Amino acid sequence: MTEMLALLVVAYVFLLAMVVLVLTHGRLHWLVKFGLVIIATGFYWVSYQGWQQVQGWPAQTALPDKFLLHASVIEEPNQEQGTPGRIFIWASNLKGSKPEGEPRAYQIEYGREVHSALQDALRNQRNGNVQIGTKERKRTSNEMAQTNAKQVSDLKDDLKFSNLPDPALPEK
Repeated sequence: MTEMLALLVVAYVFLLAMVVLVLTHGRLHWLVKFGLVIIATGFYWVSYQGWQQVQGWPAQTALPDKFLLHASVIEEPNQEQGTPGRIFIWASNLKGSKPEGEPRAYQIEYGREVHSALQDALRNQRNGNVQIGTKERKRTSNEMAQTNAKQVSDLKDDLKFSNLPDPALPEK
């Protein structure tokens, strides 16, 4: 991965040198040069945003419905600093009973129920029990009060954790 980053830095320096060469020695209209600067800056920004998905930042996608828990970090809300709190989960998507792909980092909003369930799961994991997490939809108080107006945005996910079942051994 570090070789890829070094190669990417070399490519960016080369492209920057080419843009500077065109800007200083090119006989182009100033609007074309200005457009070239804007386009190059846009590509740098787009590539930076793309690399965030690869470099370990939490995925901007939703947590899978069924996942294998690897680790977690819980940041509780802090009223003095005005931070709402976050939960970071390192998990692998489960397809059937096998992990699909490499583990990813996910960020979810803080909730007391999720916090306590995650602490119990991490405690069980330290005791040697691999944990499987599942997302379950639960109704919020807004949805219960307004039974006629069911909005998907009012639904909130609730995480449940269980031990990985023992594998079935083949018959002799």
